[in-house]
Amino acid sequence: KKRMAALPLHPTATYVGKGFPKFGQPREIAHFSRDASRRVRFDKSGLGAYRTPRLPAALDVGFESYVPKSHDPNEPAPLGDVVAALSHKGVRTTDAHILTYRNNLNKIFGTVYNRKDDWEVGVERCADGTVLLHVMDTERKRAEEARRDERQQRMSYWGYKFEQLSTLDGGEDDGGPLPPVNANEEFCSIVQLSIDRTKLFMAAEIDCAATGGGGAPAAGCVDTAEEAGERRGKARLSGLSVLG
Repeated sequence: KKRMAALPLHPTATYVGKGFPKFGQPREIAHFSRDASRRVRFDKSGLGAYRTPRLPAALDVGFESYVPKSHDPNEPAPLGDVVAALSHKGVRTTDAHILTYRNNLNKIFGTVYNRKDDWEVGVERCADGTVLLHVMDTERKRAEEARRDERQQRMSYWGYKFEQLSTLDGGEDDGGPLPPVNANEEFCSIVQLSIDRTKLFMAAEIDCAATGGGGAPAAGCVDTAEEAGERRGKARLSGLSVLG
């Protein structure tokens, strides 16, 4: 493989007090939803409304009927759907220097704090000059996924189950059985933001929307206690709130 660029890393303490890049406030410019069969719709049908879940709750319930997310291991998060959503809103990709999913920025920005996990990002420069950053899984991560035992699978399920309990409508929350959790159903927001002079279009999965005291909707993520710390950093990058 040809090395295109290298970023030297120093001890974390050496970055304290250094100049910090200016982050522009994220602003949504497009969105799309995926249904249980991963069909894409350019609407907000996949965005649930947040409500405080009834606790305590047994997060293992329904695990046997859980439908995990299906995707091509060679392209875990295809950018084609993002480009299509932008086009649907009349937004040109040429208005940004970089088009990416939040996942890639998490990897890059977190490197100075997490040096034990390797990562890969696919880089494609389009004819119009826009740089596409493709999400890629490393061989290590694919091997880890293949080795996951039942407990690890259940721990992954807990997050999706908690999301379901946090987005129930009044008709579902009657104490009866709930529909199976299907991880393929999701809502994706595409925001415009800037880091210094670099303009980005960034796509990120959003769990739900909450209505604040003033009636204004606010998008956010819901998490179990084990997930909340990591997700807070990801949410801030998208201009979101962590709920639950």
